[in-house]
Amino acid sequence: MLVPMEFRPIKSWSYPGALLDALVDTRKVVAGIDIALPTSNQQRAQHIMEQMLDQLDHHLIPRVSQEASPAIVVVAGSTGAGKSTVVNALLGEPLTASGVLRPTTKVPHLFHHPLDAAVLTAVEQRARVIPSEAVPRGLAIVDSPDLDSVRGENRDIAAQLLEAADLWIFVTTAQRYGDAVPWKAIREGAQRGASIAIVLNRVTPDVAAQVRHELMHRLASEQLEGLPLFVIPEDPGTPGAASPTLTAPTSTVPRDVVNGLGRWLDAVAAASARTIVERTLHGSTESLKEWLEELAEVMDDQAAQAKEVRAHVRRAAAQAEVAGGDDWYREIAVGPVRARWESATADGGPLFRLSSSWWVRRRVAREARDAALTDIRADLVAAVQAALSAAAQGAAQRMTDALALAEDGVGPWLASHRDPRDAREVRERRAADVTRAWLDRCRELVIEIPGAESGARVVDADALGTTLACAALGVESARVALGVLVRPRLAEAIEAAREELTRARQYVINREALDMMKPTDQVALLPDASAKVRLRRAELRALL
Repeated sequence: MLVPMEFRPIKSWSYPGALLDALVDTRKVVAGIDIALPTSNQQRAQHIMEQMLDQLDHHLIPRVSQEASPAIVVVAGSTGAGKSTVVNALLGEPLTASGVLRPTTKVPHLFHHPLDAAVLTAVEQRARVIPSEAVPRGLAIVDSPDLDSVRGENRDIAAQLLEAADLWIFVTTAQRYGDAVPWKAIREGAQRGASIAIVLNRVTPDVAAQVRHELMHRLASEQLEGLPLFVIPEDPGTPGAASPTLTAPTSTVPRDVVNGLGRWLDAVAAASARTIVERTLHGSTESLKEWLEELAEVMDDQAAQAKEVRAHVRRAAAQAEVAGGDDWYREIAVGPVRARWESATADGGPLFRLSSSWWVRRRVAREARDAALTDIRADLVAAVQAALSAAAQGAAQRMTDALALAEDGVGPWLASHRDPRDAREVRERRAADVTRAWLDRCRELVIEIPGAESGARVVDADALGTTLACAALGVESARVALGVLVRPRLAEAIEAAREELTRARQYVINREALDMMKPTDQVALLPDASAKVRLRRAELRALL
């Protein structure tokens, strides 16, 4: 039987509400961060965030918000280590099954004193809760699933329970004490200040000294030499003792080992409930503060990388804007437009006698002019739209090439982020919209020319705008026709139309750049995004 532990009252001190608020705010901040860029520290940052959320959800927030809850003692270890046997020995009665089936503990069992039922923590939501007079008040002992269980669900539950533990009894065997998974958990538990004891179970006399020596050496190398170590010798007469993977139904723990483990548990747990939990809280919060600072540094790096790739895109866009010089519009394929103008203004064409007042007043002449200018406008729209779409496509290719040359993985990642088919559809639709807007602006410009009223009596405003647009693209027949229709100074209007077209080209290129940079348009990638993380860290430092 376990040496009777001293009675102690339920914990009843009050944590300041500011601490709980700080922890809740920290969780909101961390949960809202997206480490999107494939930098060298992306996976590390995501791992840190997962650790913080686990720590906050399964330990810190429940522990602070449920201040009167019992101290959580988790008995954990590898498959077949004999955890349930140790739990039964500590409680002095067989409350949990121990047997040849592996893994025996599929669902965690939480044992508590009946008078503590009203103040259990959130751990009870993940465990089978069993009240027992054998459990001292103020303690909750949890028989955990295996850390290395073949079932992923069991491993996750075991890890969550360790996050919630104030005290941790790690059970291992002479065959399994060097396994990597438990040692990783021990290191993490020690870092956050959990009280830990190691139980070396089922050690035969012939290897006891050697195994103890090697284990103590391993503890020293991990800077954990202060952890108490309890050795449970193998009982040669116990059925199944010869198999390291079995725990016999009748296996027992020697009284001196049970008493020693019980006295350690009593010394740690009964001395001061406040000391236990505050020590764990302090260690957990210290880890949290370190993680927050590391996360802030990763966010700064992500913001710097995002700024750099955006600079690559902007430089490529600026180069695309000036490509072709001031006369870039001459590259627009206006051959069909020019041919239509030459045909329409040739002798006998619908636009030949624009200066003859008698001819232009005839309805048949007006209908012929409208039809000719409608065809010209259709060819003009197609030519300008194709030119603007090609300018955007060329700019996108410049950006892609610039990003592909980036030394890290962020540039190529950003370059390959867009779907080519979607990008082409958006590009062509935008070019069509901008072309129509430019023609509307040409109509406004030509109407503002003094004397345009006389031309409006010959053709409508849209036709005048089309004529100005063609003249701006260097179609001589259109310039001559425009001079006949509106007569006065044309140079300023033609130059204004070209400037408007250049601005339209700049617009589609800049929108292409914005589309390329869109994956970096995240709050977490702003230059000062890490400030909120560091603010949470500063608040925790002030409280603990």
